[in-house]
Amino acid sequence: MSNINTSTTTASSSTPTIYRSSPTIYRSSPTTSSNNLREPSPSLKSQRLSSRVSKASSPTSSLPTRRPRTSASSRVAGRGESHSFIVAIIEGRGVASEVGMCFIDLKTSECILSQIADSQTYVKTLHKLNIYNPAEILLSATAVEPSKSKLCKILEDNMPTATIVPIGRKYFNDAAGLNYIRQYNLEEGSALILGLTSKFYCLAATAAVLKYIESTQNIFFTNHSIQFKYKGCEGTMMIDYVTARNLELICNIVNPHNNHSLYGVLNNTSTPMGARLLRTNILQPLNDIATINMRLDSVEELIQNEETFFSIQAALKPFQDIDHLITALIQVPQKPSIKHAEQSINNVIMLKHTLKLIEKLKEALSECKNSLLCAIHKLLSDPRLVMFEERINEVINEDITYQKSSLGLRNQRCYAVKAGFNGLLDVGKYKKNPRQTYKETVNDIYEKVEQYNQQYEIPLKIQFSPTTGFYLSTSAENLGSRQLPLVFINVSKKKKTLTFTTLELMKKNTKINDSLTEVYLMSDKTIEDLILEIRGSIVVLYKASESIAMLDMLTSFAHQCTVSNYVRPEFTDTLAIKEGRHPMREFLYTDHFVPNDTYASDATNFQIITGPNMSGKSTYLRQIALLSIMSQIGSFVPAEYASFRLIDQLFTRICNDNNIESNASTFIVEMRETAYILQNITDHSLVIIDELGRGTSTHDGLGITYAICEELLKTKAFIFFATHFHELTRSLTVYPNVVNLHLEVELGEENRRAAIKYLYKVKDGRNDDEHYGLKFGQIVGLSDDIIQKATEVSHKDLIDANKEKSSSNKITKRRKALLQLSQHLLQIKRSSNLDQDGLRRYLKMVQEEFITRMEELM
Repeated sequence: MSNINTSTTTASSSTPTIYRSSPTIYRSSPTTSSNNLREPSPSLKSQRLSSRVSKASSPTSSLPTRRPRTSASSRVAGRGESHSFIVAIIEGRGVASEVGMCFIDLKTSECILSQIADSQTYVKTLHKLNIYNPAEILLSATAVEPSKSKLCKILEDNMPTATIVPIGRKYFNDAAGLNYIRQYNLEEGSALILGLTSKFYCLAATAAVLKYIESTQNIFFTNHSIQFKYKGCEGTMMIDYVTARNLELICNIVNPHNNHSLYGVLNNTSTPMGARLLRTNILQPLNDIATINMRLDSVEELIQNEETFFSIQAALKPFQDIDHLITALIQVPQKPSIKHAEQSINNVIMLKHTLKLIEKLKEALSECKNSLLCAIHKLLSDPRLVMFEERINEVINEDITYQKSSLGLRNQRCYAVKAGFNGLLDVGKYKKNPRQTYKETVNDIYEKVEQYNQQYEIPLKIQFSPTTGFYLSTSAENLGSRQLPLVFINVSKKKKTLTFTTLELMKKNTKINDSLTEVYLMSDKTIEDLILEIRGSIVVLYKASESIAMLDMLTSFAHQCTVSNYVRPEFTDTLAIKEGRHPMREFLYTDHFVPNDTYASDATNFQIITGPNMSGKSTYLRQIALLSIMSQIGSFVPAEYASFRLIDQLFTRICNDNNIESNASTFIVEMRETAYILQNITDHSLVIIDELGRGTSTHDGLGITYAICEELLKTKAFIFFATHFHELTRSLTVYPNVVNLHLEVELGEENRRAAIKYLYKVKDGRNDDEHYGLKFGQIVGLSDDIIQKATEVSHKDLIDANKEKSSSNKITKRRKALLQLSQHLLQIKRSSNLDQDGLRRYLKMVQEEFITRMEELM
């Protein structure tokens, strides 16, 4: 391991700085932490997510390596999704690029390790980054300066909204990373550590990212409190960031803030954990039939048992974010503070609330028979959860519950710890109970406001905010022409509402804060002891959170089936969809959606779709890809019947944007995307291509498109290719596995002008009427002279239609018929459930149809 520092630096060893100076790239900024030392060097300032995540001293500005965000390069981010992922990336120096990554989410303390043998285009690395959508990317300083590495340049181009931060290479230390995992991992001596000992690169990335957040965020964790997970690319479908954007998997291209996406359609989740799990699964569908079928079985049981379904759905709704709660419980402040004591009480109240909800969820799951649902029930029945609840009830008053309002939560905090549990709470600093002081002062405020009402004859309302405490408000209409009395100060007006306070009220607020501070300080030792005890078995909360997230996602799938006509998918060697529908179009539009059939096998794996503009080609192509993704995440699909072949990679070539910022025309963009597909396609891929070769001259575009089609035909991947090059529908028929389809339209006349009626129905064969463009010209009002001249010119360039009747074409069709027959017989052998007599009759029918077809081709 010559490329990684293998020194024996421990995870807790102190270091003077983790930054490398760069006089031409960035400059240091003042910091309040002794750990945040950085050598001065000039640069542009860049905003950091860390300043939003932690109130602690922020790191200095990082490299300005981002390019302007464009529609073509926008990364996938869910609507309303809030992520705080930081990732460290390190690559090997050999020819075969080995990339190690460690992601950590500062909000959920989720730590994911990955080590990938990647190509020179870093396809798998970008796939991982797209899934977790990091805000900051840590790279070795040697990869950024003095000259940028290939990986750094690719990250700049494809992750435009992430901040790239260079740190010293010595902090990418595999030995330190292993020490960190041993120190923070939930279970000492777990199988994870044994599996990671040879994963030097992801261990090095782990050391870098954990040292970085300690130095820049001042975030520290208690021992054995972080759940580390190792996730490679095996067992999942690869979806690159361009495909995720083209298919609008997570956000809409036109308006990223609405829910017009696959995630928006399927997201009927009730909890933040379930929503995050759904997002991850959509971007990384499963590739294991057993796991997919287990999920489908769960969804089917929930659909069939309505009482259980509604009980689970009702039990899930009140849950808050358990992952955020776990993070709050395991993070340790460097210095005790009133704010931390206050937050600790909030955390215990939230945990008590969560444990009560888990009991209700267990009851809802008690009647389930499915193995996955039973496994979730078992995890939620862990006796340690009961022990937590009992221990909390020993310390916290039983009537204390979680409140959403800030005033209600403050009251709960004040009375959280039981009377008599801590003697100081009852005696107080001056032999007077601080809780009693709090109660009396609040009552005094209400009495004083009532006096103001009577004295000034103004209807006043008592308002509360966490920052200012109690204050007063009234509407301008209540005052009429009168002036507000001088006793009311700090007056502000918002629309028709006046807000203000009084000196007496401010004194009372100060007295309340003093009494609450006394309560928090006296409660702190008791609460901290309770939290310390909970941390010892924090693993059970991780498991409960994951179980609830999975149950929430499955319930969301079941809910979608109750509002739409969805069917359970099957998995075979063929793609067969009957009456399939586009999930987003069906969800968004109230008018009737025209369903379409889809069939592809090894004998028909390359399908050319033609049709005029706006006939539905793009919708049909996207529909196939979206239904394939839905099936592999364990969801039912919008169709009457659906059978899918497992896909290992999904590619699309759809977008036709001009990328002005990167000086890339439509043609350059589509050639780059096509080259990417050709380099990475496998026999089990699904490829969706919507137009190709239209950004250059007609002859060049046709030639390039034909050559690309021939290259794609060498694979067994399922390829759906929409084009306006009708020449391809004839020239590619020499290949027996090519199928021609078209979108049906009806041509007519209205007021002596051409009219087109779209039927949006996919039909076999090609449509010989190639002059839809001329008819569109008539529809929009081009003069008859222009249309006549255009018709004359276009007819000169037509390929002779008699080629179809040539003997060579007949030979090609006969070969295609033989190939389709062999595939049909293989499919019957693998999947038929007919008895012997039924099978004999069916084979006789197939034989007769084949003989008839061959006679027609003689």
